[in-house]
Amino acid sequence: MSDVTTLIPDQASTDRPTLVLVDGFGLIFRAYFAIPHGMVTSKGEQTNAVFGFTSMLLDVLRAQAPTYMVIALEGGRTFREDVFADYKAHREAMPEDLRSQVARVRELIEALGIPIEQRDGYEADDVIGSLSTHCGRDGSLNVVIVTGDSDLLQLVSDHVQVVLPGTQRFGEIRVFDRAAVQHRYGFEPELVADYKALVGDKSDNIPGVPGIGDKTAKALIARFGPVEEILKRLDEVTPPKARNALAANEDLARQSKHLATIVRDLDITLDLDRATVGKYDRDAVISLFRELEFRGFVDRLPEADPSQAVAAPRQQRPEPKRTIVRTEEALTQLVARARETGAYAIDVETDSVNPIDAKLVGIAIAVSPGESYYIPLAHPATDGPQLSPEAVHAGLSPLLADAAVAAYAHHAKYDLAVLQRHGYPLLNVADDSMIDAYLLGETSVGLKKLAFVRLGIEMTEITSLIGSGRAQITMDQVSSEEAGPYACGDVEATFELVEALRPEIEERGLGPLLHEIEIPLIPVLVDMEQTGIAVDIPYLHEFSAELSARFDQLEAEIQTRAGHPINIGSNRQIASLLFEELKLPSGRRTKTGYSVDVDVLEAIRDQHPIIGPILEHRTLAKLKSTYIDALQREVNPRTGRVHTSFNQTVAATGRLSSTNPNLQNIPIRSELGRRVRQAFIADTRPEYRLFADPVLLSADYSQIELRLVAHATGEPFLIEAYQRGEDIHRATAAAVYGVDLADVTAEMRAVAKTVNFGLLYGMQAYGVSRDTGLPRAEAQRVIDAYWQQLPTVKRYFDGTKQFAINHGYVQAESGRRRYVPDIQSAQPQRRMAAERAAINMPLQGGAADIIKVAMIRLHKELQPLKDQARLLLQVHDELVLEVDRPNLPRIAQILKSTMEGAAQLKVPLEVEMG
Repeated sequence: MSDVTTLIPDQASTDRPTLVLVDGFGLIFRAYFAIPHGMVTSKGEQTNAVFGFTSMLLDVLRAQAPTYMVIALEGGRTFREDVFADYKAHREAMPEDLRSQVARVRELIEALGIPIEQRDGYEADDVIGSLSTHCGRDGSLNVVIVTGDSDLLQLVSDHVQVVLPGTQRFGEIRVFDRAAVQHRYGFEPELVADYKALVGDKSDNIPGVPGIGDKTAKALIARFGPVEEILKRLDEVTPPKARNALAANEDLARQSKHLATIVRDLDITLDLDRATVGKYDRDAVISLFRELEFRGFVDRLPEADPSQAVAAPRQQRPEPKRTIVRTEEALTQLVARARETGAYAIDVETDSVNPIDAKLVGIAIAVSPGESYYIPLAHPATDGPQLSPEAVHAGLSPLLADAAVAAYAHHAKYDLAVLQRHGYPLLNVADDSMIDAYLLGETSVGLKKLAFVRLGIEMTEITSLIGSGRAQITMDQVSSEEAGPYACGDVEATFELVEALRPEIEERGLGPLLHEIEIPLIPVLVDMEQTGIAVDIPYLHEFSAELSARFDQLEAEIQTRAGHPINIGSNRQIASLLFEELKLPSGRRTKTGYSVDVDVLEAIRDQHPIIGPILEHRTLAKLKSTYIDALQREVNPRTGRVHTSFNQTVAATGRLSSTNPNLQNIPIRSELGRRVRQAFIADTRPEYRLFADPVLLSADYSQIELRLVAHATGEPFLIEAYQRGEDIHRATAAAVYGVDLADVTAEMRAVAKTVNFGLLYGMQAYGVSRDTGLPRAEAQRVIDAYWQQLPTVKRYFDGTKQFAINHGYVQAESGRRRYVPDIQSAQPQRRMAAERAAINMPLQGGAADIIKVAMIRLHKELQPLKDQARLLLQVHDELVLEVDRPNLPRIAQILKSTMEGAAQLKVPLEVEMG
């Protein structure tokens, strides 16, 4: 008889309420391995396991709508280890970065008011077994067990079900009742432990009976039933091999069943009143979500019992004063109030996320966190009076142009682009809360996430106004009465965020970086994006056709070498061909089978002639889909140009990135990549051209990161070589190989070049060997000689790594930081990746700052020369301009002097013109 006692609350329902029993550690471990480990808060706290567990728990609460819930946890060393020393002995210790998350999971469970049950000497399975057996026996409760462990399927009964997450995707679940267990195994749930006793369980290190596999075990159980009956009737067992195996391992079979059988009679008192779902303080949970930066979970919380809220009064946020501006008097009042406060936050509402074509639907302005205005411009005509665009432009432009009144925004680049296109003057942008958050290391810089995490504000999602999917509408179809409060909420939060983040910016010494580089860069990027660049469509058509023909040749060659048809786009088929049919050495495995990524295939390229064509096919396919075909789709029909979007708040190093299209990833070192670059042209079409005789001009910093190494380390060898204007790779080769400059061969220089650049990214002997063809030992000898010749560089890299270990971040000379929470990870791969990032960031960040300064200065120089030249693109360390040909020499000189004068280093900055 079970020793579980159930305390029923007075208001017990009679319609079979549901009790959910959660296998806590089962879900925690599953979440830890299913969710990417890079999920960290802005403070560097890893949260992937907490996030996954929370998501699963809230999914269960929503899907099952239980009346009661209990979470079972392990109780330390168990009786199973006492009777079998090797039980789970093969399992590794809990990773350190998971151990810290377990405490957070407990904190979350307790905040949700869900009771935790655990018993010393027993596993969570035993706690769940005892609770489910008792509570599901009389049918008064419907019991649902949520776990990641199929062992618990033995607990399924008429009133007990088990829910398992899917095998491929964390969010998928499978529900097992009696019929589902019968379908899976071919017998009743009560015999699952007997099955485990025969076949064993590798995950728990239960031995089972040697020689008995899945098919034989199922056949034996289907014929005889439990293990005890099988052993009792051994003489009837067939085939003889199975009979002999059982006869030789009777004790092991009984012991394995003992280990696999879940205990069902623990002495547990279950207080269903305490287990009632919803008895929690919602504000306390939201406060924890803010710490963990889990904004997306707030709307998924179950309804909370108001009586559980903390009795102490909370400081209420005052109701903001919001005005929809429908008259010129109201517009005048808005402008006057902004001048009185000396600052305002601004945000535009449009019908598109693309600023090149977006229609201005409304403008929101906050003059303080508690006072805001919304100016409707293009909402439905039936919505009420709206000022004309001309009246708004006339009334608002003097404020926007007033340098004495500070303008705040969140993603100011978008607002500036839209306003500029509609004829408004350039904003006096004093701060951008998105850039503030990025510089402070926030992992998510979206306004609503920041407002929740930083301010505790739960903001309205845009989808609540415009919907989503096929039914989505645009903001000009939303009434101003609905749009106004939404837009006002955005600018109020922006104003408050700027005030909240400003002290941290100053405290960390980031003020100059923000106000002298990042904010001044915004109008530069706006002009570049608005101008765009032309592409040669006929050339791209020809190139695409050429690649398609090459695809056909490669596919024919691959299928000939394979000896049968094969889908080259299927990783599964490629893996089967290479590693099963051709028996080539396989690399790492993924959850879905053998990995066939580029690194794996490159490692075996020389082992079969089919590898080369497969790699070439992949390279061409990516180039064609990502650039050749995509560039044609990106051409704006109104401007006839491609308008990439430059992102200031994405790359952790401070570099700009670009999207739609991504110009930063064009493979410039390959012949094919250079051919893609040829598609970008000066626009000579009369209807689109900027100048009478346009031509492209580019300038690229030469070896800027290596020059920054010389500057940062003061390494005499590098400084002297650069000051003498020597070929740095040839000079390095001479030093490393101990020969005169005149005796350096092309092969030596190539090796030195690989080492010079590779070590900036933490390259080891394996990488040098791979990229140069040197034997691993020789590659290590070259690296050792390099460090011997450049000892200050070695000390600098070691010091940078140690600084990261001590502080959790590294920084460039400008103060720009990159946080590296994995620098002390117990997992070697993650730790080494963090070390490489730490070593490289000050150099990447320094290069990013230099080219941004150059862009700002160049933009200023070109303002009075807009009829002669325009800055179009920034790609890596290169700037691209469109220039009127007669002015090319003058503009080239301005470009070169501006870029080379963007920073004062211990070695000269050099620019290569193209």
